[in-house]
Amino acid sequence: MSEVFDDRVEYAIQNIWVNFRSGNGEQAMRGLQEAAQEGNGDACYFLARCYSGPCYVDPGFGFESDDDKAEEWYNKSIELGSAVGMMGAMRVGGFKPRCGSFVHEPYTSKREIWDKVVELARGGQIFCKYMVANAYYYGNAVELAGLKINGAQDVCSLQRKAIQIYEEILAQGMAMGLGNLIDILTSGDYGMPVDKERARRLEERGAELGVGVYEVKVGLRYVDTQPTKAMELFKSAAEHGNSNGYYEMGRMYSYRSKTVRNLNIAKEYFEKAIQMNSEAVGSYNLLGEIYFKGGDGLEVNYQAAAQCFLKAIDINNWCSDMLGTCYLHGLGVPQDYARAKELFGNCPDARLSCIGLGEIYAYGLGVPEDIGKGMVYWNKFAQDPAVAEHKKHFKKTLFGWKKI
Repeated sequence: MSEVFDDRVEYAIQNIWVNFRSGNGEQAMRGLQEAAQEGNGDACYFLARCYSGPCYVDPGFGFESDDDKAEEWYNKSIELGSAVGMMGAMRVGGFKPRCGSFVHEPYTSKREIWDKVVELARGGQIFCKYMVANAYYYGNAVELAGLKINGAQDVCSLQRKAIQIYEEILAQGMAMGLGNLIDILTSGDYGMPVDKERARRLEERGAELGVGVYEVKVGLRYVDTQPTKAMELFKSAAEHGNSNGYYEMGRMYSYRSKTVRNLNIAKEYFEKAIQMNSEAVGSYNLLGEIYFKGGDGLEVNYQAAAQCFLKAIDINNWCSDMLGTCYLHGLGVPQDYARAKELFGNCPDARLSCIGLGEIYAYGLGVPEDIGKGMVYWNKFAQDPAVAEHKKHFKKTLFGWKKI
């Protein structure tokens, strides 16, 4: 590895991982590809990061996630003797170098790799500073630098070193590491002092730098008081590749809206969130709610609603009393009392769950009839019109409840 990074690598670091809203991401990517093909080990490492998904590169670039390509370039970065490649690959979960070791010529030990990356960091290389800070935060520095840890006090010392470097690179405009810095300030792990106000300011700084996750977090603070500002932040997050931006925009126009409800707009935003992120579980659920309830000129579509709810459950075992209602009454899916009971049981305090469980027990739908137990569920929402309608069919006598 050369003493300094190739100009194309430095350009990529500045335009993909530091000033990532410069609009030069594609050009930077092409430079990495060119340098990597020429046998530059550092370029191979950064190119591998570009293929490694949103944990390694901002999703706003829209770079292709490809595990096979990432693995190939990580391997090449090691085999070509890149210290940052070797140290960076150690942090990639499940990755095993095909050469059998993370240590490769010209280095003979992890300590030598560490020393090289630290040297580059001290020389001002911002990404190397980030790597060193991560090593302190995650504890890798213990093994890499041969440090000895004797209790929480020593761990706190590592965390303080991480804080110092994260704040230094943040002052230089690099938002990477912000999440780890906020975690240190809010978790209280290892006896580290908690400073939530400082963490709150850091989230605002992240939003200013255009980091989608912080644009959403900060936007949520303004939903009730400054909805226009909240919407601007959510829109910016969505433009920066964060599907939660579209999700929160959809929520602002949906049934839960505290401003102006427009289900057609909400539906469009939830669909965009799903298009951007196929595992946008919240958007599937709220889109399903729109199909389930209808309104604003949108017709009820139980089949579409059920498909959305099923997708949400498939992704994250999402609780859905509305899907339970679909199965209870055969709306868009085959009628299945057992499945309905199971779904209601996953969220037993929800309105539709209580109404549905009341029906199942009071009418004996797939279970032995138990009107009293049904009434227990119904009475949780005693003022609900649907409950009142059901209760018209029952009468309490000296010997208990009976159907009329």
